[in-house]
Amino acid sequence: IRNDRRVLEISGQRIDMITSELQEAIMHTRMQPIQNIFHKYPRVVRDIAISLNKKIDLSIEGKEVELDKSIIENLNDPMTHLIRNAADHGIELPETRTRHGKNPIGTINLKAYHEAGQVNIEIRDDGKGMDGESISESAIAKGLVSEELVKGMSSREKINLIFLPGFSMSDEITELSGRGVGMDVVKTNLDRLGGIVDIDSEPGKGSTIHIKLPLTLAIIPSLLISDSNERYAIPQANVVELLRIPPSQTKDRIEHVGNARVVRLRDELLPLMRLADVLAHEQSSADQRQYCICKLSLFNEKRGVNIVVVSTGIFKYGMIVDELHDTEEIVVKPLGKHLNGCRGYAGATILGDGSVALILDVTDLARLAELTSVQSSVRESESVRKVVLPAEDQQTLLIFRNSKTTRFAVPLELVERIEKIRCQDIENAGGRRVIKFNKSSMPLFDIGDVARVDKFEEGKYALIIVFFVAGMDVGILAIPPIDSIKSVYRVDEATLKQPGISGSAVIDGKTTLIVDVIGIIEAIHPEWFAVEKLIHQGGKRKTVILAEDTKLFRNQIKCAIEDAGYNVIEAEDGMIAWDLLQKNADLISLVVTDLEMPNLDGFGFARKIKGDERFSHLPVIAVSSLAGKKDIKKAKISGVDEYQIKLDRKKLIGCINHYLGKSD
Repeated sequence: IRNDRRVLEISGQRIDMITSELQEAIMHTRMQPIQNIFHKYPRVVRDIAISLNKKIDLSIEGKEVELDKSIIENLNDPMTHLIRNAADHGIELPETRTRHGKNPIGTINLKAYHEAGQVNIEIRDDGKGMDGESISESAIAKGLVSEELVKGMSSREKINLIFLPGFSMSDEITELSGRGVGMDVVKTNLDRLGGIVDIDSEPGKGSTIHIKLPLTLAIIPSLLISDSNERYAIPQANVVELLRIPPSQTKDRIEHVGNARVVRLRDELLPLMRLADVLAHEQSSADQRQYCICKLSLFNEKRGVNIVVVSTGIFKYGMIVDELHDTEEIVVKPLGKHLNGCRGYAGATILGDGSVALILDVTDLARLAELTSVQSSVRESESVRKVVLPAEDQQTLLIFRNSKTTRFAVPLELVERIEKIRCQDIENAGGRRVIKFNKSSMPLFDIGDVARVDKFEEGKYALIIVFFVAGMDVGILAIPPIDSIKSVYRVDEATLKQPGISGSAVIDGKTTLIVDVIGIIEAIHPEWFAVEKLIHQGGKRKTVILAEDTKLFRNQIKCAIEDAGYNVIEAEDGMIAWDLLQKNADLISLVVTDLEMPNLDGFGFARKIKGDERFSHLPVIAVSSLAGKKDIKKAKISGVDEYQIKLDRKKLIGCINHYLGKSD
């Protein structure tokens, strides 16, 4: 029997090898170089440049990359549309480019390359770029999205609104590009090919369109799942990650937003849909379908919940299924004529045991489940949470250790970046630790050098948590791993408070020390924070009102201002600060405010001050972790006189001295 089994194993292996070779040979006959469509674009760009009096240089890379013949045939139209858009709408006229300090000759780079078993295509131009604000305003004006949905969007998400059906920024139909056909048609065509499209753009700098395509439509790697005793395949290109929620955590992890359910995954709310509900009720009315999706009545809390997180290219959502199986390469077959009217499917495949599995179209399923409206509700809920919950109570923290014994936390918004280094690269200069970065030395600090905690535990590798303090980058030493967590916590400022530690809190069921970054550095380098204490007008101290919702930051900023010789009236948000300002109108000489606060944010607080004759003369200094150009511009428009970044204590005090010291 053993010999027979061995013979069968050898025979099976031989058959697998022959089958693989045969499959590879057949697939090779279907593959064609992408040059077959790339070769026509130089003339397309040249003709557009001549007709529009532009100067455009087109460079092409990766002509030898091969794709399935069927993909290449269907890729021509969307690619031509994108190239025309880049040349017509992206690249500016030579005189415009010269006026903005650019080379009068615009460039478009078309690049194809292999990565992670897929073909990637990039169309990059150095033109005027896309403005997310203009795109979102146009989408709102056309009734394609709501203002509430747009408020919670990032700049990149606003730019990707250009793929919405019926969206167009052009008022005229031209022969060169657009021709009345929006980018939604491009996305629809790429979706049919199993592709994903995304846009990166920066106004004034240019745009990059990223396209990911499978090598072939005939054989694709897929994740097999089961739901309601039926097996389905999800293209692996659409699968982001798999998530299993144990029975004990389902009530905590899965939340309600309106009538829909969502799952909280690393501080992000993802809409949830139950696959069985969507497919079973496809023919029902919209209201009935929405009710079935939201109810999620098929939860089996005794077994937990299996969630496949999938991406449509524009947004992600979670698909609840009964079982998760293995990944397989499947042969894609078109749906039969009797199934052509069914939505939510991209094809079918015959599995190894002879059974048929339908291939799911995650984009179409999202439309069936009306997840765009759910996504809007999610964003509205998140914005409501920010108003209702004080940031002091719910804040994203970076959790780390410098040894195996002590757990630390620091607000994530203060962290510039995290670097992984080899401990042998740490140098000692003048009795201090430093590490070389970009031809300069960054000072490194160990919490154990200041606080009564264990010293940094040196191993093969270390992590450096980088902060911007006193006008320079500094690093706090830590050991891997680290984590980020959004937690509701209260700081105990008495029990464990000490130099470098502002207090402690119970986070995720464990006692955690809250790090005072400035306190650590000031204890080692007090000269970095030396400021001239100003006692004004015969010892009378001027008064500053401070609006900051996070108690940790409020205490740090308050101490710094008081050390500089000023009185401080503190407020937990802009509305409280406004009330205090009106009650103490004769005392206040200057206002320091955070920008992100509940009830009334710093932008609104500044507008109130500058719009009231009683207070319009008061200098307003914004102290925030927001450092983007748009945030600074918005603050200036709101009436902010100076904009300072948190943790840069020296600059803040220098700025206050500048405004309040001039009159003495």
